[in-house]
Amino acid sequence: MKALLPFLKPTNLLFTFSLALLAATTPACSPQFDQAGLDNITNTGGQLTALMGKATEPFGKHSAAVSKIQDEIAKATEHAAGQKRNTEIAKSWKVLGEELATPFFNRWKEKGILDKDYIKESVGQVGKSLDAIKKAEMAKKK
Repeated sequence: MKALLPFLKPTNLLFTFSLALLAATTPACSPQFDQAGLDNITNTGGQLTALMGKATEPFGKHSAAVSKIQDEIAKATEHAAGQKRNTEIAKSWKVLGEELATPFFNRWKEKGILDKDYIKESVGQVGKSLDAIKKAEMAKKK
């Protein structure tokens, strides 16, 4: 009984209660699987690379599709940012949109049409980014 008496001090009880409460209310450290996130990468990714492949044609012919895919990327970025413990995936979506897709589309708009080699290189970079996001989404606990 004497061994329990030091433990029953108010400060020890408060500390123990706080730890128990923290353990009970803190979710697991890894993000939870998000079907919408996986759907975003699957649907948007396929549309994005297909559209980029059409950059050998005049931009004006595809300007509505470019606006639509940029909106889809923005929505996917916003969705990813709104998920708990999903910071890295949200950053990846932001990089995809702001540093890969938007500059590509801006160049296409400026030039009118793009060279096949430039398109191939850009699609490759976007593909790697999409693969990394998909891999991260698939790694989440279901």
